[in-house]
Amino acid sequence: MLKDIYKKTMDIVFVNFLWIFTSLFGILLTAGAAFSAMFRVIYLIIERDEPTSVLLEFKKGFKDSFFKNTLVWVILLILLASIYFMYITSLANNSDILLILSIVGMYQWLIFFIYYFPIVALFKTKRQIDMVKNVIILSNINIWTNIKAIGSIVFILILIFYVHPVFLVIAIGFYGYLITYHLRKILKPYYELWKSNELEEENA
Repeated sequence: MLKDIYKKTMDIVFVNFLWIFTSLFGILLTAGAAFSAMFRVIYLIIERDEPTSVLLEFKKGFKDSFFKNTLVWVILLILLASIYFMYITSLANNSDILLILSIVGMYQWLIFFIYYFPIVALFKTKRQIDMVKNVIILSNINIWTNIKAIGSIVFILILIFYVHPVFLVIAIGFYGYLITYHLRKILKPYYELWKSNELEEENA
């Protein structure tokens, strides 16, 4: 029991460093693909009883839909900058409407970010727009899960800024584990149905 927990913990720490390396190597532009790869590996670590080949699975996840994930990541960064600019403008001009829009926009951005990379790590769609639609729908109908996921992010930030900065070293892997833990309960039924449909199409 303790040996398995230790092994899984070390695997998550390893994934954390793989994310850091692949993201910094790509000047953070590759962080989107790295997030997708990280969630792929962490999902396998949680679900499987047997050992997970972390490096091999991360490499597969990183290459899979690399350009799509990178494009989505870049778009998310642009949207985040736009929302921040809207927020600053609302304060400068004392505009309640812009302030409300920036808060709503930030919430939508955050939950999309939380859901997109774990979902794209597990599911495949023929059209990218279908993936985006599914993420938007799922992220807006699971309010309680959103609260827990955002709470987990706040908890990690507290560890980094108020407990000890050393937690920054494992923050990404810890984030990946907590988000995967929260989302897997709502994603599992969809994943099993999707896998079943995939098998039926292969056997048809």
